[in-house]
Amino acid sequence: MIEKFGLPLNWTDVNAESFPELSDKQLHIWWLPLRLDSSQSKIALSLLSDIQRDKYHRRASAALKQHYLAGRYYLLNLLAAYTDKTPNEILLSYSRLNKPSLSDASLGVEFNFTDTDGYGAFAFSKSRQVGIDIECLQRTANFKAIAERRFTEQELAYVYQDGKLNRQRCLGIWTRKEAFGKATGMGINFKMNQRNLYDTAVSDDHQHEYRFQDDEGTHWRCLQLQFGNQFISSVVHEQHQELELKAFKSFEL
Repeated sequence: MIEKFGLPLNWTDVNAESFPELSDKQLHIWWLPLRLDSSQSKIALSLLSDIQRDKYHRRASAALKQHYLAGRYYLLNLLAAYTDKTPNEILLSYSRLNKPSLSDASLGVEFNFTDTDGYGAFAFSKSRQVGIDIECLQRTANFKAIAERRFTEQELAYVYQDGKLNRQRCLGIWTRKEAFGKATGMGINFKMNQRNLYDTAVSDDHQHEYRFQDDEGTHWRCLQLQFGNQFISSVVHEQHQELELKAFKSFEL
């Protein structure tokens, strides 16, 4: 029996005629296969900046190039739909640690993007910093070394069961830390083993949600999400206020 390792999502199919409106009390999650047809690929290449084009050509395989290209294609088109712009009008700026944001902050849409195993997960909110990360449960890694180096005592107590490390739980905590780093713009450049993102005292009904305050006094809310039985994700957004979570799994242009 597979342990429930994240909040389940109710997925909705979307097309250009039924694109959802994003309110300031909502958090939108998109889950899209990173595949494009030849026509879409041509359009996607035309949307890349010089820096993005260089990153595209540096990808080691045709599949990785396609994933990179599709990720940027969907991100720009989703941002265009949310802001009533065209993809060509969407300009992105990057922080010192490479966090993207809309160059025109007055548009009021915050976003983040992650990908794994040929799929992309996108998160959008109104005027709240947001970060998202996802991992495939089949990922192989030295989980023991990761946990002991990066996790707090509370987190270690959660990921170890009867002296054995639970890989699902380990990946769940890791996605929380990655999502927080992406939301703040720090990436992995923060003291992960001093930032607790799990409370061992909570009930099973609330173990996939965690609210906390960072060292600067900013409030954050973390949600761990279950994407079927193969992927685990976490999204972190600024402020403690509970947002309506809406999930979409298709987007036709």
